[in-house]
Amino acid sequence: MLPICRITMVGPSITYRDFVLPRSMGRTDSQEMDPETLRSFCRQVYGHEIWIGDVVKEDGIISAYGLYGHKMVPDKPMPTDYANVVLYDDDGRTEDPDREIVREPHGWMFSFEDKGADVYTLYVDSNSVWVTDEEGWHRGVKRDFSAVKYSGAFNMVAKRIISRDGENPGLVMHCALEIMPERATLRKGEEAKVKVLYEGKPKAGLKVICYAEGDEELRFLKTDADGVLYYPVEKAGTHVLIAKYTDEGKKSDDEFDETSFTTTITLEAKDA
Repeated sequence: MLPICRITMVGPSITYRDFVLPRSMGRTDSQEMDPETLRSFCRQVYGHEIWIGDVVKEDGIISAYGLYGHKMVPDKPMPTDYANVVLYDDDGRTEDPDREIVREPHGWMFSFEDKGADVYTLYVDSNSVWVTDEEGWHRGVKRDFSAVKYSGAFNMVAKRIISRDGENPGLVMHCALEIMPERATLRKGEEAKVKVLYEGKPKAGLKVICYAEGDEELRFLKTDADGVLYYPVEKAGTHVLIAKYTDEGKKSDDEFDETSFTTTITLEAKDA
């Protein structure tokens, strides 16, 4: 279930009212959300999250699953043009992985030959422009619609680090809004140190959504003055961190009014 928000648009400004966060996404009756978090959720109400799930190594081939849905529950394969997969090894960007739709889990499988790199960094990078008018959300640029109320470019990125020793996270930064963990693998009972950067610079005061697979509640953690957040790892398993940021300065007069960035990193946590 998606967040529910009623949107009032007056000229170039947008006001969000009556926002409801479903209990399945961590709402409590007393929970209040700050304007930036409200904005981020409402900007993403048109679509799904993307993330990179399990990694499998077999016969010299590494495969990872690109999934599309909500709160780590796959819905269906992401649209083909969302599934733009990019791979880096120790020497930089390398040949893009092969990709195919599979039934279990229901999504995309990305596969590439293991050539012995210490760290592979895999990204799924998608870009699309959406507008709203009286009839709702539409994919397309604002010049193609009349009476457009809102238009935005959306960059959604999923990231996964595949580290040979499980510790080295590498130094790859591919996207505008980056999440850089101190270690490739988390440890139960410890605090994970993670840095968030926007256009290569630490992003201070940014709310990041953090949760483990199967959690009922989401945790919202804020980066400090150095763009660092500390995430308490309470259990082993798969964890997701989602950073969202809207840049009103990135716009095109006849296409969109702002650009919204969402980056999701998937990390595994081991028992200490």
